[in-house]
Amino acid sequence: MTKAVRAPLLSTLVTSVLLTACGGEPQAPIPAETDASLTGITAPRGATQRRFVPGQAIVKLKPTNKARSPEAVPSIQGYTTAHLQALPGGASLVSLAWEPSLAASSVAQEEALTLAAIDALRLDPDVEYAHENLYFQLFATPSDPLYPQQWNYPAMGLPQAWDTVTGNVTIAVLDTGRLDHPDLMGRWTTGYDFGDGDANPYDTGTWHHGLHVAGILAARTNNGVGGAGVCWGCQLMPLKISTSSGTIDMAAVNAAIRYAADNGARVINMSFGTGYNPNAPSQVYPCSSFPDTQNAVNYALSKGVVLVAAAGNDGAVGHQAANVTPASCTGVIAVGASTQSGGMAAWSTRGSRVDVIAPGGLASASLYGQGIGCPADPTLDPYVSGTDQILSAWATGKPSTVLVPGDYCHRYLSGTSMSSPHVAGIAALMLSQKPSMTPAQVAARITSTATAVPSCAGNCGTGRVNAAAAIYTNLPARPTQGLWWNPARSGNAIDIQHVASDQLYLTWFTYTSAGVPIWYISSLQAQPGEWRGDLTRTTWSGSGATTSVVGTTRIVLSGGQYRYHWTLGGLSGNEPIQPFVFGSGAPAMNLTGAWYNPLESGWGVTFASQGTLHVANITVYQGSTPTWLQGVVNSSGTSLSFPVNYITGTNLCPGCAGTPSVASSAAGTFTVSGSGGAPSVMPASSSLSFPGGSWYRPSLSLQRLTGP
Repeated sequence: MTKAVRAPLLSTLVTSVLLTACGGEPQAPIPAETDASLTGITAPRGATQRRFVPGQAIVKLKPTNKARSPEAVPSIQGYTTAHLQALPGGASLVSLAWEPSLAASSVAQEEALTLAAIDALRLDPDVEYAHENLYFQLFATPSDPLYPQQWNYPAMGLPQAWDTVTGNVTIAVLDTGRLDHPDLMGRWTTGYDFGDGDANPYDTGTWHHGLHVAGILAARTNNGVGGAGVCWGCQLMPLKISTSSGTIDMAAVNAAIRYAADNGARVINMSFGTGYNPNAPSQVYPCSSFPDTQNAVNYALSKGVVLVAAAGNDGAVGHQAANVTPASCTGVIAVGASTQSGGMAAWSTRGSRVDVIAPGGLASASLYGQGIGCPADPTLDPYVSGTDQILSAWATGKPSTVLVPGDYCHRYLSGTSMSSPHVAGIAALMLSQKPSMTPAQVAARITSTATAVPSCAGNCGTGRVNAAAAIYTNLPARPTQGLWWNPARSGNAIDIQHVASDQLYLTWFTYTSAGVPIWYISSLQAQPGEWRGDLTRTTWSGSGATTSVVGTTRIVLSGGQYRYHWTLGGLSGNEPIQPFVFGSGAPAMNLTGAWYNPLESGWGVTFASQGTLHVANITVYQGSTPTWLQGVVNSSGTSLSFPVNYITGTNLCPGCAGTPSVASSAAGTFTVSGSGGAPSVMPASSSLSFPGGSWYRPSLSLQRLTGP
């Protein structure tokens, strides 16, 4: 059969299989890939993507009088089994190769096939037991020599949080600048000196406050040096806001906030603020009096940046956090200090504006605690006392230009300056897991999961921050991108696209009760155990679309099988779904993903490319009502003309019963002209006519929204 004849047959075949599933046996489910490549989404630090060795099992045969080789392995239909290694106790390590092999299989496919083979082995009467060859993971308690002295981390549940996430985002440190302490090597990104107005963000003073804060935020861990940082997988952006003489002005701070937001920071830590003046106790400095600072904060919030600030250390005189800037700025998480006993430090600034408290030390004798490995420092030593403060990176009192390796050490310090980076680090851990979270969502989760401190009398917000409760556990793996379907039910297809590691874009192609094609969209967020979001419908005005919520959508993975759950009006339902496989090999031009016309948003095309086959589902409108059409083309080229069909059917709608039927009619053409690989922009045109509407667009530019 020539290619010219074969192409329309393939078009008919794909349309029939995807949308009607008439006749034939349902395919076995092929689970989607598990994406654990991003720290904090599905895998703890150092973990492999796989839970167990694919294609292997540990098997022990029952004792028998039968004559058999010590290397005997039971056979399994559809697999090639082989003895790999004898194990102590009489078991064997066995290989399980699926026939045929999956050359480009996903992790979940490999795991599913391995588990299926193990289930078959367990049914063999000669097998005593069979199970996976599990991967083990190191638990996340740091091995750093000074970690046992960092009482502050167990006090806020960090070891439990670290078993799930260790961070991967950038935290901006607005402080005295960076230093090359051994515990922070490799943690610094590029930054800027807003205090002195140059591109060198190194600490030029002798009071290395920013170094201690940075060590709490992200000190390297399990490196044999010093202690641990809260978000030890995070990077630090050094934004020096102090001048060489040690002063900090508001203009520098406001500029640094905006710089951090524009240059990739997801969290900003601000361990500073306006203080109490005993000579003028009535003078207060709430953020509401300084709109330029609030504007800078608003700008960062609009960019998705979480801002955390110290509440201050003037609680002994009754100073209120509502009068401290930047802690009192709207949208900033204001942090007071807790002690080793879990209560609020008496010296911590207090009041209803405090959101949470976090370890800041007791400072029973001094703000400055003992040093570990620190050289003599005559300017500091007379004031040093205690080990009940917060231990972090330190350096002797010299400018960075004259510091030598022996000047770097670790020291105990107290203050809400130390409390703030604990909360900023937790925020960074959360954003590493769920980067789509807004600053308001991060703040709400941190405050709602805090441990109540009844003795605070309303002065410490919702209580002591709890990292173990704030981070997310059991977040779901991402299903593969592309078309999904239920082979046992005709008429419906689902296109799933990745927006972020914690966000999916879903298009549901289905039918009304009258058998007319209709589509819905959902933005799904990763939640414990499932993907969840609203089901929405768009309405066309003639030049644009409006969206309304009409139900809910969930995708749940259980026992290796994904299920699609929906509610729509008063109806609800769920069904198993699996990736739709209609071609093989890598496409010369991979269009897989969602595309739109930025000059006329509200409609678009979802493409799926496998081998030389391309499927286009075109989401347009019949008047104001959403409808969809489908085209399939078989080509290895980069200029494609899709013959488009308008497909209707009975008993295909959500909640419909009865025998389904499908009818298809030609509706015109849709053309695109791209390039090899995965193009991001394509010229396109449509000439579509269907009952109740038409969609003529002689020239447009399609831009990729998601994928491949």
